[in-house]
Amino acid sequence: MSVINLKPGSMGLADWRAVYRGADVVMEASARPAVDAGAQAVQDLIASDRAIYGVNTGFGKLATVRISD
Repeated sequence: MSVINLKPGSMGLADWRAVYRGADVVMEASARPAVDAGAQAVQDLIASDRAIYGVNTGFGKLATVRISD
């Protein structure tokens, strides 16, 4: 089984295909600050009590259905 090293901005189609097919995934350490910042941004949006499509609402016809935090 192959191991794919996630490198933001430099993942090719072959890399994503390998992930789809079950390759193990390792996140490059340099990506961690961006992942943490993204997670914090989502937490901040949730804390704002606004409806955020697909995060605290359903999808499509359920977009007006609020999902609890």
